Order: sequence, then C-alpha cells, then structure tokens
Amino acid sequence: MSKHIKILVPVDFTDASTSAINFVIGMSGKMSLSIELLHIIAGESEFQRANLEFESYKQNFNFGALSVEHKVIEGNVLEDIGKIAESMECDLIVMGTHGERGMQKVFGSYALKVVGNSKVPLIIVQEETKFTNIQSIAMTIDLEKESIQIIKAAALLAKQFGAKIHLIGGRQDDSFLKTKVNTNMILCKEFLMSENVDHEFHLLERKNFEENLIDFCRDNSMDMLAATFYADTFYVFSTKFVQHLLMNELHMPVITIDSSSTSSGSQYGFLTV
Repeated sequence: MSKHIKILVPVDFTDASTSAINFVIGMSGKMSLSIELLHIIAGESEFQRANLEFESYKQNFNFGALSVEHKVIEGNVLEDIGKIAESMECDLIVMGTHGERGMQKVFGSYALKVVGNSKVPLIIVQEETKFTNIQSIAMTIDLEKESIQIIKAAALLAKQFGAKIHLIGGRQDDSFLKTKVNTNMILCKEFLMSENVDHEFHLLERKNFEENLIDFCRDNSMDMLAATFYADTFYVFSTKFVQHLLMNELHMPVITIDSSSTSSGSQYGFLTV
C-alpha cells in the first residue's frame, strides 16, 4: 500500500501559489495525499481579511475528493514555513516561485532562504510549470557527501509514481576526485536497491555542467530535477547552481533540501535515519 503523503503549500494568492496548488492536485492522481494550505501574515490585524481571501481563492480549484485544510498563521515567511511544515508532520512542501529578475522571488524574497530554514524537503515549481506524470527524475551527484542527501526524498516520489531515478555526476579525470564521485554513486545505488527503486547512472562533462544537465533532461524527457542545496563549497554545486536549477528553461519542478537539515553524527547517517 502506498504511503499517505501530507503536503504543505504556502499561499500568497498569486499565480505562483496557484501553480503550486495545481501541481499538487496533479500529483493526487497517482498518490494518496492531503493538502495543507498556509498563508503567513505579519500581524493579527490581517487575520480576518486573509481568511476571507482564502475562502474566495479556494473556489478557483477543483480539489475533488482531496482533503484540503487552510491555515492563516502570524509569522515570518522566510523562517517559519519549514518550522510549520515540521510541526504539522508534513512529508513535503510544494511551493511556487515567481520568475522575476532571473531567479527570483518567492513571496517577495529568495526561495533558497526558505529552503535553508526547512528540515522538510521542498518541491519548487515555476509559474509556468504544469504537472506531468513523474516517470523520470534527474538527481545530481557531486564530490561532496552532502550532494546525495536528497536521495531519500527523490526515492519517496519515485516509489509513489513508479519512476526511475537517473543519477547524474560530472566526469572526472583526476583519480582521487573520480573515487569521490564513485563512492557517492555506490551509496546511492545501495540505498535505491534497498528501496526497490529503478535507477541508472550517467556522467556528463564537467565544463558547462549546468547546461549539459538541462540538455540531458531535454533529450531524455526528464520530469523532475533533484538536487541538494548546500552553500560554502568550492565545487560545482554551489548556491548559484541550485538557484539556476530552480528557474530552468524547461520549467521542470525541482525537489531540494538543505544539506544541514539531514546531518547526523555519522558521515552518511542520513541514509538510515
């Protein structure tokens, strides 16, 4: 029996949150889920207006038999979305991003600031993103151990949709760096085999890796990107890399999580917790 998934969708009543809600409705055709809609207000004086706007806004959607609840909570958008999702025991956050100025905004600020304050994985969709059946997930792997921390969330979706995960790393000439990538590949393979998730490996040229990755996704009809977010790295998967993925030209949804949120004592403990 498939696991029931609880999804939090932050709402700011714009096209970005409309896209996120429609994406979740699309997901419901292939998985058992319930939806928690969340609007964060700056002060108590906004509570009544926000609730009235919510009731009107919900009329725009065909939720069918889905269980849908909405909440208006006073707080800070950047800091509190992840905390609220965790307190509500949500499995995923699905959030829309506005396309202004190249990346750019989620509810008026940067998407990755929300990611950096969440222990719950996020699927981030663009305003133009349309739900398509998730059959192929492209997951990026780099030299650092943190790059494979998104594997659990990617595997959860793969199992729900019967999808294949394509593990994608950069081709290395240096034997030491090649070993690091191979180690991460092996760890992912062992985990995915234990979860009975179909998968395969690909190595792309490191030069212009981002462009090569998007070309791979286009040529192989990928439905979703998966990438761990972590900062302070000298390698390719910098903050800038993940920012660019969020606004990929194919409008693919991106599932991501902050690397620090899954760390535990052992080097790869996140694979077993």
